[in-house]
This record gives sequence, C-alpha cells and structure tokens, in this order.
Amino acid sequence: MEVKDKILAKASELYLSLGVRNVTMDTLASELDISKRTIYELFNDKDDLVIQCIRYMIMEQGRQHIEMIQASENVIDALFRILRMQEDQRKSYPKVFIEDIKKYFPSVFSAFYTCKADLKKYSASYALLERGVKEGIFRTDLRIELVDTFIHETITILHTSERIHVLRPSPKDIFLNTFLPYLRGISTEKGLGLIEQYSYCYFNNLISDES
Repeated sequence: MEVKDKILAKASELYLSLGVRNVTMDTLASELDISKRTIYELFNDKDDLVIQCIRYMIMEQGRQHIEMIQASENVIDALFRILRMQEDQRKSYPKVFIEDIKKYFPSVFSAFYTCKADLKKYSASYALLERGVKEGIFRTDLRIELVDTFIHETITILHTSERIHVLRPSPKDIFLNTFLPYLRGISTEKGLGLIEQYSYCYFNNLISDES
C-alpha cells in the first residue's frame, strides 16, 4: 500500500471513531509513525485530507456494494441488502463524525462526479441501474448517468439541508417518502412486484429490530 493510501485509511479510521475535529495532523502523524511534513507533501491542508478521506470511504463502500450486487439474486434484493448494511453502519458511526462531515459533502460529490470513470466504477447505484435495465426490472428508456446523478444529488440534499434536518426524519421516513416513490417510477411491472415483496420483508425486519 502506498503512503498516501495508508494515510487515507488511517485518517478515515480515526475520523470514524473520534470525529474530524478531534483528530489533528499531529495525532495522525503519530499514529502512522511518520512526519507531519510527509502528510502535507501529499495533502494541501486538513480540509483537503478530509475531502479525500470521504471520497476514499465512498469508493471503498462502493466496492463492497458492487460485490453485494454481483452476489445477489436480482437488483432489488441487492438494494435492500445495501440498505440494511448502510443502516447498520449508520448506527455504528459516532454522532460527532456525522455532524463534522456534513459541510464537506458538496465538495466531495462535485469532485466525484467530474470523473465519469470513477462514477461508473465505484457507484453502486450506477451498477444497480445498469443491471436492473438488463434484467427488465427498470425501464429501458432511462438515461442511467442522469438518474444516478439525480439520486446522489438527492443524497447530498438530505445530508446538508437544514429544512430537512429540522424535520428529523428517520431513515425509514426518508426511504418511504423520497427514494421509494422514485424507485417505483423507474420500475417495470416486474420491478414493482419485486419492490413490494422485498420492502415488506425489509420493513418487517426493521420493526423487529426496534422492538
């Protein structure tokens, strides 16, 4: 593993456990047993490091999700497996980390979506859409790149909008009121049937976990 990747991996680990504000460049250098100068040779400043760490985490998560898509029966099965994984991960993140990274999301997504190669390679939603069209689950008239970008722009809004934050929606609220109606709109009859089947099981499991 190259030095830059080691720095990104360790910084991501520390940010996830302690929050961004609580991890200094000195702390990171000490944890890696390298000089602070080495970090600054690879990253402009802490903001640059945080943005690249979030991008790194998105890409690593994308790899995991794409592996899950490839191992699933169909894209709707994969979608709800990914939702379950994300819910488990969200519960494990400290609140300080979630609050700290909000301001960085617009910059991260802006940089990520300027690279079409990364978009197609690491976006699980792109892979889901592409496979779903082939399987007859999503409509064949979709412009996948546009739909995928719209989905990620929606995620950015959900993370950064103060108006939505005031409403304090649960993950279930967000899915039922934003993503599920859109998902139904891009689905075929076959897709709609699978959505009803898998969403019923998914939300029953959520209720069991909460009780």
